[in-house]
Amino acid sequence: MVLHVPFRRWVHVRHRNPQALHGGFYCLLPVQGRRVIAAVARYRRPGQLEYKAFSIFVREYADMLGLGENLIWAVRDDLVKWLDALVHNSFMRHSTPGVERCWYIKHMSQLYVFAPTMLLPQGLRASFEGIRRTTWILIRHGCKAWPIQVVDGVMRNGWREFRTAHAMTTNYRLILACQRRWIFNAIILDQNGVEVSYDWTMLLNEHWRELHALQDPELTAAILNAAILSYTECICC
Repeated sequence: MVLHVPFRRWVHVRHRNPQALHGGFYCLLPVQGRRVIAAVARYRRPGQLEYKAFSIFVREYADMLGLGENLIWAVRDDLVKWLDALVHNSFMRHSTPGVERCWYIKHMSQLYVFAPTMLLPQGLRASFEGIRRTTWILIRHGCKAWPIQVVDGVMRNGWREFRTAHAMTTNYRLILACQRRWIFNAIILDQNGVEVSYDWTMLLNEHWRELHALQDPELTAAILNAAILSYTECICC
């Protein structure tokens, strides 16, 4: 059964029988509903795993998520890139277009560098519907994307992973730019206002699909120029 909600992450479920030559299943966890098997790992020969997209998943989600054509991998890293793209593409498919572009800068004080959550600015919280509503957003940076759960205007599940991966320290600034609902592009500046580069910022994920209108290339440049001149949290919509 096709789930019409975003997937928040993928997990590796090992085969229950340790004696069987089976590498287990790779499942996608939706924001609501039961997990979905996306790929399976099997031994082509002792000690050599092969990864293959699950046939039922391909049949049900091929048109929706743009799965690609080569769906057998000999290297796990290639499978992981594909799974990461499925999470990204599911948010692209189920995001809501039509929200006015907006951006904001968050100055990383000592409080936020180590906190497990982060409060969204008031101007951005106003875009979220209702009180005590749970929403999942997607933050894109380079060739990677992080789904993050927002509850009552606070980033919770997923924020720690994003913060840890980027090793943000005191006086870093996080810029989030949005041109569609719940999907943000990130820019990170260090203490000197210089954009920080990571292993994934200069790479592309060929499995990503832009299912809505492409980003305005002039927006990112404008945001970066404004951010370098700004040292306080702000919201502009």
